[in-house]
Amino acid sequence: MGAGKAHRNWGVPGDVSPDARATNSVGDLQRRVSGRAGAVSPARRGAFEVLLLVEERRAYSHIALRQVLNRLGADRRDSALATEIVQGTLRWQQWLDEQINAKSRIPITRLDAVVRVTLRMAVYQLYKLRHCAPHAVVHDAVELVKGTQPRAASYVNGVLRALERQQETPPQPRAAESWEDPGNPEELARRTSHPTWMVERWWSWLGPEATIALCQSNNEPPPLALRVNLWRSSVAEVMESVREAGGEGRPSPVIPGVLRVSGVDVSRLSTFQSGACSVQDESATLAAWTLQPEPGGEVLDLCAAPGGKSAHLAEWMKGTGRVTAVDIHPHKIPLIEQTARRLGLPNVHPVCADGRDAPSLGIFDAALVDAPCSGLGVLRRRPELKWRRRPEDIQDLVKLQGELLAAAARAVRPDGILVYATCTVCEAENDGVVEAFLAGPEGRDFDLEDPAALWPDALGQMTLSTRFGRQILPFHFGGDGFYYARLRRKPSGAQRGIRRD
Repeated sequence: MGAGKAHRNWGVPGDVSPDARATNSVGDLQRRVSGRAGAVSPARRGAFEVLLLVEERRAYSHIALRQVLNRLGADRRDSALATEIVQGTLRWQQWLDEQINAKSRIPITRLDAVVRVTLRMAVYQLYKLRHCAPHAVVHDAVELVKGTQPRAASYVNGVLRALERQQETPPQPRAAESWEDPGNPEELARRTSHPTWMVERWWSWLGPEATIALCQSNNEPPPLALRVNLWRSSVAEVMESVREAGGEGRPSPVIPGVLRVSGVDVSRLSTFQSGACSVQDESATLAAWTLQPEPGGEVLDLCAAPGGKSAHLAEWMKGTGRVTAVDIHPHKIPLIEQTARRLGLPNVHPVCADGRDAPSLGIFDAALVDAPCSGLGVLRRRPELKWRRRPEDIQDLVKLQGELLAAAARAVRPDGILVYATCTVCEAENDGVVEAFLAGPEGRDFDLEDPAALWPDALGQMTLSTRFGRQILPFHFGGDGFYYARLRRKPSGAQRGIRRD
């Protein structure tokens, strides 16, 4: 049957079927899927629910995955496959849509979300996951649609069978095309499934070679890293607990006190439960390396939730002094409290406040501004950001980032340290913000220092030295894309915060 013939009554918008309207409720969706739960593998059912939440509710995939898989009681094997399907489908979404459009009479953007999500995740499995049997992929996709939109089942079957036949003489996915000839940003964006505007920015800033490597790394699964709480435990102890749990672990080759692990549910590790370790990407651990707070000092951490960097700073200070962990969202304050409690850190003090009011919180020896950003350095972990970010978002973020940095600067004492950090790969949000800060009234009292001078030796050569800081790209050593700038207030600089007695 032609793939596009039978579904003209449930495309969107304007010709949405009653079945499609009924799925506007996620609760209703879950009930419908539950009715056919025995017909679909738990992994694909979980992936379908997560992708629909991302598509319709703008959920974050990593949070939705945790919630859905916990509710379904998925075992480790199903959890791993569901995660692979969700993240892979989101990473390759643009390319998958291209394949589907080639076999459908109606553009995928006009299909109902249930059909769109089902097709994307099925085509991803057919083309990218060779360990998934095609007949099982097609069967589960059809069953999923039957549970929510019965009239669309034949259409989904038609599209997938057409693509499956194509796979019998498969054209290699675009990502396998030669990387030797990058061509231009538009072609690279198409091959690697990125928005063109994003690739154009990187191409102009980093050049073709680094942009190709960045796009490739964005489509790879991210590594899992554990930061050991060296104040309470050791690398050897945590590594042994990983092995006892059936996983594999090895010390990071670039950052002391960090383990790279796999094949283990970290939340069930005895050493995680006892506060001996935390999940934290290797690049994120460099916030503490860059700030290097002294034991007994007063440290400010802006935009601190869920508290991972605050905790690392507190560990670095050996539980002494005070880390004032500020976040504007009241519902996130308990996350910081839970993190500090689990790790046994009495020196973390969460505060719910707007970071732009930092001077009212006191005078600090050091401040970390872990600013809200576009997140273009963590696309491996949050691939949905590829499709949510717009060029116009950057301008708003830059304004907020500049305000936070200026506010934190006013709270740092003379000769104190100010670190600006983001998890993005965007020149405007990184060097651009620091440049504007240094040209402003608060920045004139600060001098720049090279963060890499304080990092483990190898990282100085691996990372990108920029005009005002250090840019880490995911392909440098496997960590997320991060940016750090370190500034020191001049000893004679006028500090403008309110002294806390």
